[in-house]
Amino acid sequence: MKDWNVLNNRKIIDLIIGDSTIKDDFVFQYKMPYMSGNNILEFSKKLGKEDFSGEKLSRWMYMSELLEYTIEKNIMNLFFKELFNLRRFRNINLPNDSFYNANMVYWEILHGFFNKVNEELFYDECRIEYDTKTWDISLIDEENEIILSTEKITNIDKNYIRDLNDQINKVIKNQDYESAITKSRTLIEEVIIYGIEKKKEKPSEKGNINNLYSQFKDLYNMHNDSNMDKRINMLLSGFEKIITSISQMRDKNSDAHGVGDRRINLEEHHVVLYANSAVTLANFFLAVIEKNKGE
Repeated sequence: MKDWNVLNNRKIIDLIIGDSTIKDDFVFQYKMPYMSGNNILEFSKKLGKEDFSGEKLSRWMYMSELLEYTIEKNIMNLFFKELFNLRRFRNINLPNDSFYNANMVYWEILHGFFNKVNEELFYDECRIEYDTKTWDISLIDEENEIILSTEKITNIDKNYIRDLNDQINKVIKNQDYESAITKSRTLIEEVIIYGIEKKKEKPSEKGNINNLYSQFKDLYNMHNDSNMDKRINMLLSGFEKIITSISQMRDKNSDAHGVGDRRINLEEHHVVLYANSAVTLANFFLAVIEKNKGE
């Protein structure tokens, strides 16, 4: 099974330590701040690593060992948070041109970095999703399934759903439909898992949203009821189709994974429908969870 070790790759390491160019517009080369050996050692101390296996290692070898430590300690979010600490970018020499302001260059480097990383991870059939507000990092496979996530949610409420919905709308506006689909699916899965754990139960199978929904439905008695209005029963039955669609939706904008005729060419209104369906379900499930508190 894939894990964070896919990041411990020489090409990705060269991006991290500032040896490889992220973008070149012929006026300015966008790169991560250059990290000398001493810079890497200082950086590693912020993550809690004081010692390395050898002296006078190559810079990329120091970083490779630091990545091993980061993966072992499960602090990938802290790694990226420190990597993109604004203070690290203070000494980048900008061209004498008002177009290249510090804010613009920082965000171009940040997003360009992850784009380059994902280009490399393409060959491992996975990619990185990231949230620059919380530095929650997820490893996503070619079928938009979450393999690993640094995020640990202790409470989900209407504010959480609204914030994630705002993030989804932003990525849709930027035409990043793949990210919108992933975030929408993640929202549903997290609310369902939250509800299951509120019942003091262990989620049946993370990553399989259909199985998780079946478990949630059993725990909250969401089966059709002959004593309930038939229109409500029809709505509850409709959830099955929505959940199935959400679980099966894939970003098919390329032939990379051999999907052939099954590829879906997504348009914005399709993704908006997908996202709105996920948000509506999440709010409903949250209401069910709140109603059942203490039961």
